[in-house]
Amino acid sequence: MTVLDDHIIDECVDLPEGRLPRWWFGGFSSVCVAFAVAPIDIVKTHMQIQKKKCTILATVTNIYKMRGFLGFYDGFSAAILRQMTCINIRFVVYEAGKNMQLVEDNSYLGKIILGCAAGVCGSVCGIPTDLLNVRMQTDVKSQPDERRNYKHVFDGLVRIPKEEGWMALYKGGSVAVLKAALGTCSQIALYDIIKTEVRRNTSVKDGIPLHFLTSLATSIISSAITHPLDVVKTLLMNSRPGEFRSTFHATRYMMRFGLIGPYRGLVPAMVRKAPATTLLFVLYEQLRLHFGICSLGGDKVNGN
Repeated sequence: MTVLDDHIIDECVDLPEGRLPRWWFGGFSSVCVAFAVAPIDIVKTHMQIQKKKCTILATVTNIYKMRGFLGFYDGFSAAILRQMTCINIRFVVYEAGKNMQLVEDNSYLGKIILGCAAGVCGSVCGIPTDLLNVRMQTDVKSQPDERRNYKHVFDGLVRIPKEEGWMALYKGGSVAVLKAALGTCSQIALYDIIKTEVRRNTSVKDGIPLHFLTSLATSIISSAITHPLDVVKTLLMNSRPGEFRSTFHATRYMMRFGLIGPYRGLVPAMVRKAPATTLLFVLYEQLRLHFGICSLGGDKVNGN
């Protein structure tokens, strides 16, 4: 049995901000968030693939008429699997890089590069589930004889390789990887940078007010940076075989509404991302402060 001296015990109890997150904190937090924001995500995705302009209220009404309340949770099994793999890997890689001191704490460029690397690693595992999430969310918009009718995420993972080939699981993958790299960089890395600067230049303690304001600012910046890539990714993933010859072709189609094309669905995206990012980091930080690993003596005092 490991014995810790009084100094280490005091440090672990009195300075919870020194605790490190466990590997599953990011995935668990993101799954909790997914339950809350799934309806907004559905509205955003439907607006991105519209052929004719439709307001947010009209989009919500159409979804409800077609599928009822459960329609706002179409593709939810794919969303859950994506959170548990893609999002969790991003947090694991980023935190591992910091703990291995691959970047210095005051190196913002290093954190941005590490965030990009974490995003790429997560997206490699997350692209198939992201693709399935998009398809299951929008299947109701197709004609009955053209619907894919995936029963659940695992049904889709089996059927897509059989019907379209293995490469179809990574349709829109290049855009998804770029979006994930920029998204993680502008979310996790930026959150870390903003939080570090606020703590360094103010007397704000490591608690909910700091986590809330930092994550809110991060969500707004991240949405503006990544949304055009999200639109292209959605178009590619939802497309039928041969519908788009290339990413460039999908990008041109995105511009069908003019300069506003890259930002179709931005309002619901921000309405989704602001509370989602805020809730994600608040949950993540609270798990770290209360159940994290004590960096001074292994597990925290009352942990396993």
